[in-house]
Amino acid sequence: MQKYRLTLSVIALLCVSTLLRAHHGSTPHFDPNDMVTVQGVVTELRFVNPHAFVYFDVVGADGESTQWRCELSGATTLRRSGWTAETLVAGQRIEMSGARARREDNACLMDSILLSDGSIITNQELRQASVRPVADPANTAPRPHYLKNGQPNLSGAWVSRVAGGGDLIRTNGAPEPTQAGLAAAETFDPRFDNPVIRCESGNIITDWYRQSHVNDIQQFADRVVLRYGYLEMQRTVFLNAEHPQSVIPGIEGHSIGWWEDDVLVVDTVGLAARALIPLSATMMSNQAHVIERFYYDTANRTLVRDFELNDPLYLEKPYSGRDISDIASEDYQTFDCVDLSGANNQRPD
Repeated sequence: MQKYRLTLSVIALLCVSTLLRAHHGSTPHFDPNDMVTVQGVVTELRFVNPHAFVYFDVVGADGESTQWRCELSGATTLRRSGWTAETLVAGQRIEMSGARARREDNACLMDSILLSDGSIITNQELRQASVRPVADPANTAPRPHYLKNGQPNLSGAWVSRVAGGGDLIRTNGAPEPTQAGLAAAETFDPRFDNPVIRCESGNIITDWYRQSHVNDIQQFADRVVLRYGYLEMQRTVFLNAEHPQSVIPGIEGHSIGWWEDDVLVVDTVGLAARALIPLSATMMSNQAHVIERFYYDTANRTLVRDFELNDPLYLEKPYSGRDISDIASEDYQTFDCVDLSGANNQRPD
């Protein structure tokens, strides 16, 4: 067992930087300078998004049992890495190593798990093993370029090439906030106010590519429905319509669309004021206006989305970018979000 503990310690040191980069800005929630290793018996694995948790009992030197819990990647990422809800089961002995939670006792962010048979599961290995569900062109039928109703064919399941919550494949630079935007950011604390913590969608731009969940497009004669895999946002784009004179602000806003040759142009207003990029506390106001252009790249078999966000109140200039999605090999799935963040993500009194 001693050699396994040595291996575990070495892996922990090597993986800390990867752990912190990969876990969507985990440093505000977990302390990389306070690594902890504890042994215990599993009581439950909560196999959910946005993060799974393993609960286990640790017996101290005094013989008293204390319940611990440690955060893992989300169920979607774990499933793509080969995990199931039965990978860790009640009664299983483990040795957990991870960064200690900053505001919650007996909690950590999993770095590695040593199992009773001597095998080790590391966070780094899980993420390297996580495979995006991209359809194999050799085993899939060619996509018809147009639907029976004459519309260019954008329908079906798509998976973004951007796996994390960072930059898009291409942008015109980071958003530049105005003084009003900076003032709005002062009241937003990503540690406690990030909407995903409460299982609430973020915004129509970033949620489309976050963590490469499978999205879905459904096309009808008078509308296009965009279903987001991340947190299950659903938008209806009304074709050849106009915005109503008054729109109640919401996360999805109100979207109208039209076809320009083979490009679907989507115009969205009525967006609620909220975080544009939560981790950097970059905000968008209810004056935001978004134009998106969706089209199918026949040569590369990809869905391209270009967007431009104009927000004269909170942004100095338009923020624009592009993300690219591949045809997914699996269907759209529900996100199954459960808020298990606990005291570590609750604002102190």
